[in-house]
Amino acid sequence: MRFSNKTRFLIYVTVLIFSTYIGYLLGNAFCIADSKPTCTLDILIYIAIVSLSSLIGTYVLVNLSEKSITEWNKDQEEE
Repeated sequence: MRFSNKTRFLIYVTVLIFSTYIGYLLGNAFCIADSKPTCTLDILIYIAIVSLSSLIGTYVLVNLSEKSITEWNKDQEEE
């Protein structure tokens, strides 16, 4: 079984929104701790790192979920 394209899109957009916000918060927190006058590049780097790692993790989890659901359905049919 596979998730529909709309469901996948919704999952990835939701993860991207939250990971962008978390990256923004991390960038600001570390910028304040370092007392830098301009932090735009640092904030963008943190947003990119957090978003990329979150999207990769979500991709893996979605694929594992689809595989687990497929196997579970096969086991149910055999019984």
